[in-house]
Amino acid sequence: MKSRWRMSGVLAGGLALSFLWAGSRVDASIPFPPLSLAERIIRLTPGDVATFFIDRLGHNALRLLSAGAIAAFLTLGAFLIETTASRGRPRPYVAGLVLASVSMAVGFADPVPAQPLATVLVSLAAGVLYSVPLAWLLEDGSDVLAGEPRPSRRRALAWIGTSAVGLVLGGTVVGRFARRLMGPNTDVPIRAPDQPASSPVRPAFPTIPGISPEITSVSDHYVVDIDLIDPLVEAPGWTLSVHGLVDRSLTLTFPELQRRFRLVEEYSVLTCISNPVGGPLVGNSRWTGVPVGEVLAEAGLQGGSVDVVFRCADGYSDSIPVTAALDPSVILAIAQNGRPLSQEHGFPCRVRAPAVYGMKNAKWVEEVEVVGFDYRGYWERRGWSDVAVVRTESRIDTAGRPTAGQPTWIGGVAWAGTRGISRVEVSVNGGRTWAQAMIHPPLSPLAWPQWAYRWTPGRPGTYRVMCRAVDGEGRVQDPTERPPHPSGASGYHEIVLDVD
Repeated sequence: MKSRWRMSGVLAGGLALSFLWAGSRVDASIPFPPLSLAERIIRLTPGDVATFFIDRLGHNALRLLSAGAIAAFLTLGAFLIETTASRGRPRPYVAGLVLASVSMAVGFADPVPAQPLATVLVSLAAGVLYSVPLAWLLEDGSDVLAGEPRPSRRRALAWIGTSAVGLVLGGTVVGRFARRLMGPNTDVPIRAPDQPASSPVRPAFPTIPGISPEITSVSDHYVVDIDLIDPLVEAPGWTLSVHGLVDRSLTLTFPELQRRFRLVEEYSVLTCISNPVGGPLVGNSRWTGVPVGEVLAEAGLQGGSVDVVFRCADGYSDSIPVTAALDPSVILAIAQNGRPLSQEHGFPCRVRAPAVYGMKNAKWVEEVEVVGFDYRGYWERRGWSDVAVVRTESRIDTAGRPTAGQPTWIGGVAWAGTRGISRVEVSVNGGRTWAQAMIHPPLSPLAWPQWAYRWTPGRPGTYRVMCRAVDGEGRVQDPTERPPHPSGASGYHEIVLDVD
């Protein structure tokens, strides 16, 4: 009998879960309880545990955690009918009330604040959608999944299945349109920069299929954060609070931020600390924003200031030293490639600090706080580098289809934070000898240069092709093979080519 109850509970729980999913898709202020649970687990996971899973699973760890939270919700649906039974009789409406209560509690535990009334109403409706079909399935205690269920049970199963699929598909489709219409409205005015980006006069560079473009499009630029669902922040209601060890606290609206400070524009690289050697978690964009140093100067730094902390709409926070924040390259970015930031890239405001890895380039920034101690942010508390200076890296993007006796291009990009790249070298024999590649001068000192090497293989065979960069300070890329944790991957990018 209990197995029959549990299976019925899974079916009814799946219907309730589908409704909750549809509600969260249509209205972003309504949390989806399994994802809220996953978000809370992410925030509470000890550093060693989080690092263990990230090292082994990469960003699939978030997807697996989400799947586990959904499985936990279905398990709750399976066992609620048993745990709420009285004297051996199921009480589906009591079970539905408990499920609604759990849904509400988990939703309100989401790191991003939920809309209270909508969350309560959707949770209660989910409880009804759980209890009513559950009562239908269990109305006479017969096994609905074995033997020959009565026509009413067949109708119940068909109705539950059809409704669940319809809610998931309909909610997803309607949600996509609703999110486009309901926000965030990223089509906001950005005034012309006082210091626009300029492209230097450069010599011709070969057109090489497969090499990374000089400017990474917004859609192709990597996105990594701790959120399963990005926070929805509207520019009209957004303010930036500057406080802490300052003489004058500031509260700046989106128009005031642009009006009161210089708007600068520059090409620069942004890369993730979890990017493996040769990996895709790096991009080069044209960023527009306000220098953090000028905002801090307006607020007036007090003696004893150590770190500048950036706090975000999703509860994330990180910091950089005051001395680093005063560097002109560090900006509060409001535009990328000439357009306001997209939601996934931190609209309406994010940090762009090219000397350090992406985890310190906080998104959806709402507060800038100056503190008198070494502040450890979300990832630092989980064992990642507090310094997080970008390593010198190079990547092979393409090597054509090499044939013995025929020239081919080997090409890619290189980056080194704010240090720039002075040269790139290529080896086609596993690092025994090196040859200098040609470099296309970058769009700015902070941007990546494309590099290319013209190679003619002498004979057929297997070749180990490697690249290494030298930064603007003359330091050769670190050949030591290290994983991304705790301070960024190192080593030479290598590919194996079979030459015909």
